[in-house]
Amino acid sequence: MSHAEMTAVAETSQLRVALLSDSDNQRANLKTLLEGSGMQVIESRLLCAESIRRLNADDADVLLVDLDDNVERDLDFFDELLESPLPTLFNEANSTRMRAAQPGGDWGRNLARKLNDMVGESVEKVVEAAVQQVSVKSRKNAGALTALDSAPADPAADTTPAREPNEVPAAEITPEYLAEAEYLESIKKQALLQASLEVDAEKKTVSKLISTAGVAARNVWVIGASIGGPQMVKRFLAEIKADIPVAFVLAQHIGSNFVPLLAKQLDQVSHFKVVQASEGHLLRHNEVVVAPTTQRVTIDAEGYIRLKAMEFKSIYTPSIDTVMTDISIRYGSRTSAIVFSGMGNDGVRGAQLIASRGGKVWAQDSATCVVSSMPDSTRRAGIVSFSAEPELLSEHLTTYFETHTR
Repeated sequence: MSHAEMTAVAETSQLRVALLSDSDNQRANLKTLLEGSGMQVIESRLLCAESIRRLNADDADVLLVDLDDNVERDLDFFDELLESPLPTLFNEANSTRMRAAQPGGDWGRNLARKLNDMVGESVEKVVEAAVQQVSVKSRKNAGALTALDSAPADPAADTTPAREPNEVPAAEITPEYLAEAEYLESIKKQALLQASLEVDAEKKTVSKLISTAGVAARNVWVIGASIGGPQMVKRFLAEIKADIPVAFVLAQHIGSNFVPLLAKQLDQVSHFKVVQASEGHLLRHNEVVVAPTTQRVTIDAEGYIRLKAMEFKSIYTPSIDTVMTDISIRYGSRTSAIVFSGMGNDGVRGAQLIASRGGKVWAQDSATCVVSSMPDSTRRAGIVSFSAEPELLSEHLTTYFETHTR
Protein backbone atom coordinates (compact mmCIF):
# COMPACT_ATOMS: atom_id res chain seq x y z
CA MET A 1 0.00 0.00 0.00
CA SER A 2 1.37 3.41 -0.98
CA HIS A 3 1.83 6.31 1.44
CA ALA A 4 -1.15 8.13 -0.11
CA GLU A 5 -3.33 5.03 0.16
CA MET A 6 -2.38 4.49 3.81
CA THR A 7 -3.11 8.12 4.63
CA ALA A 8 -6.44 7.93 2.83
CA VAL A 9 -7.44 4.90 4.85
CA ALA A 10 -6.55 6.73 8.06
CA GLU A 11 -8.58 9.77 7.04
CA THR A 12 -11.72 8.10 5.65
CA SER A 13 -12.25 4.82 7.50
CA GLN A 14 -14.09 4.68 10.80
CA LEU A 15 -11.46 5.40 13.44
CA ARG A 16 -11.17 2.78 16.17
CA VAL A 17 -10.62 4.40 19.55
CA ALA A 18 -9.53 2.60 22.72
CA LEU A 19 -10.99 4.60 25.61
CA LEU A 20 -9.60 4.36 29.14
CA SER A 21 -11.05 6.15 32.17
CA ASP A 22 -11.54 5.47 35.88
CA SER A 23 -15.01 7.01 35.83
CA ASP A 24 -18.05 5.11 34.55
CA ASN A 25 -19.74 8.44 33.73
CA GLN A 26 -16.68 9.72 31.87
CA ARG A 27 -16.44 6.56 29.79
CA ALA A 28 -20.13 6.81 28.91
CA ASN A 29 -19.90 10.54 28.05
CA LEU A 30 -16.78 10.18 25.95
CA LYS A 31 -18.13 7.14 24.15
CA THR A 32 -21.27 9.12 23.22
CA LEU A 33 -19.17 12.05 21.97
CA LEU A 34 -16.84 9.87 19.92
CA GLU A 35 -19.55 7.76 18.36
CA GLY A 36 -21.49 10.93 17.59
CA SER A 37 -18.45 12.08 15.58
CA GLY A 38 -18.42 8.88 13.52
CA MET A 39 -15.83 6.96 15.50
CA GLN A 40 -15.89 3.40 16.78
CA VAL A 41 -15.14 2.90 20.47
CA ILE A 42 -13.75 -0.62 20.56
CA GLU A 43 -12.49 -0.61 24.16
CA SER A 44 -13.92 1.13 27.20
CA ARG A 45 -11.94 0.08 30.23
CA LEU A 46 -10.58 1.19 33.57
CA LEU A 47 -7.42 3.29 33.51
CA CYS A 48 -4.73 0.87 34.69
CA ALA A 49 -1.50 -0.76 33.50
CA GLU A 50 -3.24 -4.05 32.68
CA SER A 51 -5.74 -2.35 30.34
CA ILE A 52 -2.93 -0.67 28.41
CA ARG A 53 -0.86 -3.87 28.33
CA ARG A 54 -3.70 -5.75 26.63
CA LEU A 55 -4.00 -3.26 23.77
CA ASN A 56 -2.06 -3.49 20.52
CA ALA A 57 -2.06 -1.93 17.08
CA ASP A 58 -4.45 -4.61 15.74
CA ASP A 59 -7.10 -3.72 18.32
CA ALA A 60 -7.35 0.03 17.80
CA ASP A 61 -5.98 2.98 15.83
CA VAL A 62 -5.56 5.43 18.70
CA LEU A 63 -5.70 5.50 22.49
CA LEU A 64 -7.70 8.15 24.40
CA VAL A 65 -6.67 8.40 28.06
CA ASP A 66 -8.97 10.32 30.40
CA LEU A 67 -6.74 11.65 33.20
CA ASP A 68 -7.82 12.95 36.58
CA ASP A 69 -5.05 14.94 38.30
CA ASN A 70 -6.37 13.87 41.71
CA VAL A 71 -5.64 10.19 41.04
CA GLU A 72 -2.17 8.80 41.76
CA ARG A 73 -0.47 6.61 39.15
CA ASP A 74 2.40 4.17 39.64
CA LEU A 75 5.42 3.67 37.39
CA ASP A 76 4.01 0.44 35.94
CA PHE A 77 1.12 2.46 34.51
CA PHE A 78 3.57 5.08 33.26
CA ASP A 79 5.84 2.48 31.60
CA GLU A 80 2.93 0.80 29.83
CA LEU A 81 1.75 4.14 28.41
CA LEU A 82 5.27 5.01 27.28
CA GLU A 83 5.70 1.69 25.47
CA SER A 84 2.20 1.46 23.96
CA PRO A 85 2.34 1.08 20.15
CA LEU A 86 -0.77 3.25 19.80
CA PRO A 87 -0.66 7.05 19.34
CA THR A 88 -2.04 8.48 22.58
CA LEU A 89 -4.16 11.55 23.32
CA PHE A 90 -4.85 12.77 26.87
CA ASN A 91 -8.18 14.19 27.94
CA GLU A 92 -8.51 16.37 31.03
CA ALA A 93 -11.22 14.74 33.15
CA ASN A 94 -12.92 18.06 33.98
CA SER A 95 -13.20 19.08 30.32
CA THR A 96 -16.29 16.99 29.61
CA ARG A 97 -18.27 19.02 32.13
CA MET A 98 -18.15 22.04 29.81
CA ARG A 99 -21.20 23.02 27.76
CA ALA A 100 -19.16 22.63 24.56
CA ALA A 101 -18.60 18.98 25.46
CA GLN A 102 -22.30 18.11 25.25
CA PRO A 103 -23.37 15.90 22.31
CA GLY A 104 -23.21 17.97 19.12
CA GLY A 105 -20.91 20.57 20.67
CA ASP A 106 -17.67 21.92 19.26
CA TRP A 107 -15.52 20.15 21.83
CA GLY A 108 -16.50 16.68 20.62
CA ARG A 109 -15.78 17.60 16.99
CA ASN A 110 -12.40 19.07 17.94
CA LEU A 111 -11.55 15.95 19.91
CA ALA A 112 -12.42 13.80 16.89
CA ARG A 113 -10.25 15.98 14.63
CA LYS A 114 -7.27 15.68 16.97
CA LEU A 115 -7.61 11.90 17.09
CA ASN A 116 -7.73 11.72 13.30
CA ASP A 117 -4.69 14.00 13.00
CA MET A 118 -2.72 11.82 15.41
CA VAL A 119 -3.44 8.70 13.39
CA GLY A 120 -2.40 10.50 10.21
CA GLU A 121 0.91 11.48 11.83
CA SER A 122 1.36 7.89 13.02
CA VAL A 123 0.89 6.58 9.47
CA GLU A 124 3.53 9.00 8.20
CA LYS A 125 5.98 7.84 10.85
CA VAL A 126 5.38 4.20 9.91
CA VAL A 127 6.00 5.01 6.25
CA GLU A 128 9.18 6.96 7.07
CA ALA A 129 10.44 4.10 9.26
CA ALA A 130 9.73 1.59 6.50
CA VAL A 131 11.55 3.70 3.91
CA GLN A 132 14.52 4.07 6.22
CA GLN A 133 14.55 0.34 6.93
CA VAL A 134 14.50 -0.46 3.19
CA SER A 135 17.33 2.04 2.66
CA VAL A 136 19.41 0.43 5.39
CA LYS A 137 18.78 -3.05 3.97
CA SER A 138 19.72 -1.84 0.50
CA ARG A 139 23.03 -0.51 1.78
CA LYS A 140 23.70 -3.75 3.62
CA ASN A 141 22.85 -5.84 0.54
CA ALA A 142 25.02 -3.66 -1.66
CA GLY A 143 27.87 -4.07 0.80
CA ALA A 144 27.39 -7.81 0.90
CA LEU A 145 27.44 -8.06 -2.91
CA THR A 146 30.60 -5.98 -3.09
CA ALA A 147 32.22 -8.23 -0.51
CA LEU A 148 31.26 -11.33 -2.51
CA ASP A 149 32.60 -9.87 -5.74
CA SER A 150 35.95 -9.13 -4.17
CA ALA A 151 36.18 -12.23 -1.94
CA PRO A 152 39.61 -13.94 -1.94
CA ALA A 153 40.00 -17.46 -3.30
CA ASP A 154 40.78 -18.76 0.16
CA PRO A 155 37.46 -18.82 2.01
CA ALA A 156 39.29 -18.91 5.32
CA ALA A 157 40.93 -15.55 4.64
CA ASP A 158 39.05 -12.63 6.20
CA THR A 159 39.91 -9.28 4.68
CA THR A 160 37.01 -7.35 6.22
CA PRO A 161 38.50 -4.17 7.67
CA ALA A 162 38.04 -3.83 11.41
CA ARG A 163 35.81 -0.97 12.50
CA GLU A 164 37.32 1.64 14.75
CA PRO A 165 36.00 1.51 18.35
CA ASN A 166 34.29 4.90 18.05
CA GLU A 167 33.04 4.47 14.48
CA VAL A 168 29.27 4.70 14.05
CA PRO A 169 27.80 1.78 12.02
CA ALA A 170 26.94 2.81 8.46
CA ALA A 171 23.32 1.74 8.92
CA GLU A 172 22.91 4.35 11.64
CA ILE A 173 24.23 7.26 9.55
CA THR A 174 20.92 8.60 8.26
CA PRO A 175 20.18 12.10 6.95
CA GLU A 176 18.55 12.85 10.31
CA TYR A 177 21.71 11.66 12.11
CA LEU A 178 23.92 13.92 10.00
CA ALA A 179 21.59 16.91 10.41
CA GLU A 180 21.54 16.54 14.18
CA ALA A 181 25.32 16.05 14.27
CA GLU A 182 25.74 19.37 12.43
CA TYR A 183 23.36 21.03 14.89
CA LEU A 184 25.28 19.68 17.88
CA GLU A 185 28.53 20.93 16.38
CA SER A 186 27.00 24.41 16.08
CA ILE A 187 25.90 24.22 19.73
CA LYS A 188 29.45 23.35 20.77
CA LYS A 189 30.92 26.29 18.85
CA GLN A 190 28.34 28.74 20.23
CA ALA A 191 28.66 27.44 23.78
CA LEU A 192 32.46 27.45 23.80
CA LEU A 193 32.44 31.06 22.63
CA GLN A 194 29.90 31.97 25.31
CA ALA A 195 31.94 30.11 27.94
CA SER A 196 34.99 32.19 27.14
CA LEU A 197 32.93 35.38 27.56
CA GLU A 198 31.64 34.14 30.93
CA VAL A 199 35.02 33.39 32.47
CA ASP A 200 35.23 36.77 34.18
CA ALA A 201 31.65 36.54 35.38
CA GLU A 202 32.31 33.09 36.83
CA LYS A 203 35.38 34.32 38.70
CA LYS A 204 33.28 37.08 40.26
CA THR A 205 30.88 34.49 41.66
CA VAL A 206 33.54 32.46 43.50
CA SER A 207 33.08 34.36 46.76
CA LYS A 208 29.33 33.91 46.49
CA LEU A 209 29.66 30.14 45.96
CA ILE A 210 32.02 29.84 48.95
CA SER A 211 29.61 31.75 51.19
CA THR A 212 26.78 29.40 50.16
CA ALA A 213 28.78 26.15 50.16
CA GLY A 214 26.88 23.13 48.87
CA VAL A 215 24.17 25.19 47.18
CA ALA A 216 25.39 25.46 43.57
CA ALA A 217 26.23 22.11 42.00
CA ARG A 218 29.80 21.52 40.90
CA ASN A 219 29.48 17.90 39.74
CA VAL A 220 26.72 17.08 37.26
CA TRP A 221 25.90 13.66 35.83
CA VAL A 222 23.56 13.35 32.86
CA ILE A 223 21.25 10.33 32.86
CA GLY A 224 20.10 9.27 29.39
CA ALA A 225 17.22 6.80 28.98
CA SER A 226 14.52 5.73 26.55
CA ILE A 227 12.30 2.61 26.33
CA GLY A 228 12.40 0.78 29.66
CA GLY A 229 14.20 3.72 31.22
CA PRO A 230 11.72 4.89 33.89
CA GLN A 231 11.88 1.64 35.87
CA MET A 232 15.68 1.37 35.44
CA VAL A 233 16.23 4.96 36.57
CA LYS A 234 13.86 4.35 39.48
CA ARG A 235 15.96 1.38 40.61
CA PHE A 236 19.14 3.45 40.26
CA LEU A 237 17.90 6.51 42.16
CA ALA A 238 16.33 4.43 44.95
CA GLU A 239 19.82 3.27 45.94
CA ILE A 240 21.63 6.62 45.72
CA LYS A 241 22.72 8.12 49.03
CA ALA A 242 21.61 11.69 49.65
CA ASP A 243 25.01 12.90 50.85
CA ILE A 244 27.12 12.48 47.71
CA PRO A 245 28.11 15.75 45.98
CA VAL A 246 26.35 15.34 42.65
CA ALA A 247 23.35 16.70 40.75
CA PHE A 248 21.62 14.71 38.01
CA VAL A 249 20.02 15.99 34.82
CA LEU A 250 17.67 13.32 33.46
CA ALA A 251 17.02 13.19 29.69
CA GLN A 252 14.29 10.57 29.23
CA HIS A 253 12.66 10.04 25.83
CA ILE A 254 9.07 10.77 26.72
CA GLY A 255 5.94 12.67 25.74
CA SER A 256 5.62 16.15 27.23
CA ASN A 257 2.46 15.14 29.11
CA PHE A 258 4.46 12.55 31.04
CA VAL A 259 7.23 14.81 32.36
CA PRO A 260 5.38 16.00 35.53
CA LEU A 261 4.26 12.46 36.31
CA LEU A 262 7.76 11.06 35.83
CA ALA A 263 9.28 13.68 38.15
CA LYS A 264 6.62 13.02 40.78
CA GLN A 265 7.01 9.24 40.67
CA LEU A 266 10.81 9.34 40.85
CA ASP A 267 10.68 11.85 43.71
CA GLN A 268 8.69 9.33 45.75
CA VAL A 269 11.43 6.68 45.60
CA SER A 270 14.60 8.78 45.68
CA HIS A 271 16.53 10.37 48.54
CA PHE A 272 17.29 13.16 46.07
CA LYS A 273 14.73 15.84 45.30
CA VAL A 274 13.35 15.31 41.78
CA VAL A 275 12.01 18.39 39.96
CA GLN A 276 11.13 19.51 36.44
CA ALA A 277 13.60 21.90 34.84
CA SER A 278 12.43 25.48 35.29
CA GLU A 279 13.84 28.86 34.28
CA GLY A 280 15.99 30.41 37.00
CA HIS A 281 16.24 27.28 39.17
CA LEU A 282 19.63 26.97 40.91
CA LEU A 283 21.05 23.53 40.12
CA ARG A 284 22.07 21.94 43.42
CA HIS A 285 23.72 18.76 44.58
CA ASN A 286 21.36 16.05 45.86
CA GLU A 287 18.69 16.74 43.27
CA VAL A 288 17.51 15.41 39.92
CA VAL A 289 16.31 17.82 37.23
CA VAL A 290 14.09 16.28 34.54
CA ALA A 291 14.73 17.86 31.13
CA PRO A 292 11.74 19.16 29.14
CA THR A 293 10.92 17.83 25.69
CA THR A 294 10.68 21.12 23.79
CA GLN A 295 13.45 23.30 25.29
CA ARG A 296 17.19 23.06 25.87
CA VAL A 297 18.48 22.94 29.45
CA THR A 298 21.53 25.18 29.79
CA ILE A 299 23.27 26.38 32.96
CA ASP A 300 24.62 29.91 33.31
CA ALA A 301 27.87 30.99 34.98
CA GLU A 302 26.27 31.15 38.43
CA GLY A 303 24.64 27.74 38.16
CA TYR A 304 21.09 28.76 37.27
CA ILE A 305 19.00 26.92 34.68
CA ARG A 306 18.26 28.84 31.51
CA LEU A 307 15.75 27.23 29.18
CA LYS A 308 16.41 28.01 25.53
CA ALA A 309 14.49 27.43 22.34
CA MET A 310 15.13 24.12 20.59
CA GLU A 311 16.50 25.37 17.27
CA PHE A 312 16.71 21.87 15.78
CA LYS A 313 13.87 19.36 15.90
CA SER A 314 15.50 16.09 16.94
CA ILE A 315 14.01 12.71 16.10
CA TYR A 316 14.07 12.10 19.86
CA THR A 317 12.46 14.19 22.60
CA PRO A 318 14.33 15.31 24.51
CA SER A 319 17.60 14.84 22.60
CA ILE A 320 20.04 13.16 24.99
CA ASP A 321 22.91 14.28 22.76
CA THR A 322 21.84 17.92 23.12
CA VAL A 323 21.45 17.71 26.90
CA MET A 324 24.87 16.06 27.28
CA THR A 325 26.47 18.62 24.98
CA ASP A 326 25.03 21.64 26.80
CA ILE A 327 25.94 20.31 30.26
CA SER A 328 29.43 19.21 29.20
CA ILE A 329 30.22 22.61 27.70
CA ARG A 330 29.27 24.25 31.01
CA TYR A 331 30.91 21.85 33.51
CA GLY A 332 33.78 20.31 31.51
CA SER A 333 35.52 17.45 33.32
CA ARG A 334 32.96 17.68 36.13
CA THR A 335 30.30 16.35 33.75
CA SER A 336 29.76 12.59 33.49
CA ALA A 337 27.02 10.40 32.08
CA ILE A 338 25.15 7.14 32.54
CA VAL A 339 23.25 5.62 29.61
CA PHE A 340 20.31 3.40 30.51
CA SER A 341 17.90 1.17 28.59
CA GLY A 342 16.68 2.49 25.25
CA MET A 343 16.37 2.02 21.51
CA GLY A 344 18.61 3.79 19.00
CA ASN A 345 21.92 5.60 19.45
CA ASP A 346 20.90 8.91 21.01
CA GLY A 347 23.55 9.96 23.51
CA VAL A 348 26.60 8.55 21.72
CA ARG A 349 27.83 11.90 20.35
CA GLY A 350 27.12 13.71 23.62
CA ALA A 351 28.91 10.99 25.60
CA GLN A 352 31.89 11.23 23.26
CA LEU A 353 32.14 14.95 24.04
CA ILE A 354 31.90 14.26 27.78
CA ALA A 355 34.67 11.65 27.57
CA SER A 356 36.88 13.96 25.47
CA ARG A 357 36.60 16.66 28.16
CA GLY A 358 37.66 14.31 30.96
CA GLY A 359 34.28 13.08 32.22
CA LYS A 360 33.23 9.51 32.89
CA VAL A 361 30.73 7.53 30.82
CA TRP A 362 28.99 4.49 32.33
CA ALA A 363 26.18 2.36 30.96
CA GLN A 364 23.57 -0.18 32.03
CA ASP A 365 24.57 -3.73 31.16
CA SER A 366 22.72 -5.36 28.25
CA ALA A 367 21.29 -8.24 30.27
CA THR A 368 19.12 -6.02 32.48
CA CYS A 369 17.92 -3.62 29.75
CA VAL A 370 14.42 -3.74 28.26
CA VAL A 371 16.10 -2.59 25.02
CA SER A 372 19.90 -2.39 25.01
CA SER A 373 20.54 -0.48 21.75
CA MET A 374 21.41 2.84 23.41
CA PRO A 375 23.95 1.58 25.98
CA ASP A 376 25.34 -0.91 23.42
CA SER A 377 25.90 1.90 20.90
CA THR A 378 27.75 3.89 23.55
CA ARG A 379 29.89 0.86 24.43
CA ARG A 380 30.74 0.35 20.76
CA ALA A 381 32.11 3.90 20.72
CA GLY A 382 34.80 2.72 23.15
CA ILE A 383 34.07 5.36 25.81
CA VAL A 384 32.22 3.36 28.52
CA SER A 385 34.45 2.64 31.52
CA PHE A 386 31.90 0.77 33.66
CA SER A 387 28.75 -1.26 32.95
CA ALA A 388 26.38 -2.86 35.46
CA GLU A 389 22.76 -3.25 36.52
CA PRO A 390 21.07 -0.13 37.98
CA GLU A 391 21.71 -0.97 41.65
CA LEU A 392 25.41 -1.67 41.05
CA LEU A 393 25.75 1.55 39.04
CA SER A 394 24.39 3.38 42.08
CA GLU A 395 26.75 1.57 44.43
CA HIS A 396 29.71 2.28 42.14
CA LEU A 397 28.84 5.97 42.00
CA THR A 398 28.64 6.20 45.79
CA THR A 399 32.02 4.48 46.12
CA TYR A 400 33.50 6.78 43.49
CA PHE A 401 32.56 9.94 45.42
CA GLU A 402 33.64 8.41 48.71
CA THR A 403 37.13 7.83 47.31
CA HIS A 404 37.49 10.95 45.13
CA THR A 405 37.56 14.46 46.54
CA ARG A 406 36.30 16.69 43.76
